[in-house]
Amino acid sequence: MSPVRLGSWAELQALAAPLRQAVFVDEQRVPADMEWDEYDPLSVHAVLPALDGTAAACGRLLPTDRDGADAGFCHIGRMAVRRDLRGRGLGAQVLDALVAASRGRGDAGVVLHAQCSAQGFYAGRGFIARGATFDEAGIAHIAMVLRF
Repeated sequence: MSPVRLGSWAELQALAAPLRQAVFVDEQRVPADMEWDEYDPLSVHAVLPALDGTAAACGRLLPTDRDGADAGFCHIGRMAVRRDLRGRGLGAQVLDALVAASRGRGDAGVVLHAQCSAQGFYAGRGFIARGATFDEAGIAHIAMVLRF
């Protein structure tokens, strides 16, 4: 594996989009109109390239919230790992790169909406569950926060 690459949507879309399509739209049946949004061009993207030139894992770091309860925090989302490569720590590498980018720009912390099946993964990286579970795109989620 190559190191995690951070960049804009324009730079990393060709790698990240096929993986997100495969994981969220094809595998998890998230409607395509929910997967692709106006935040992609505004976000910092992380991609871990596989040896075959495709993306092994990806995620994105949205702009820092300026208002409301999460002012000063950013949001991480669209975390995905290729099905045949799961369980090898690749998602952790992407998450760590995004958290480091958030710290580096001076955010107060990170908020994410974890699929409940991945709650243990995020808890193991220091994230704390906040509030009750909720439905997002037909999948049970829970908000989690990491304060810096």
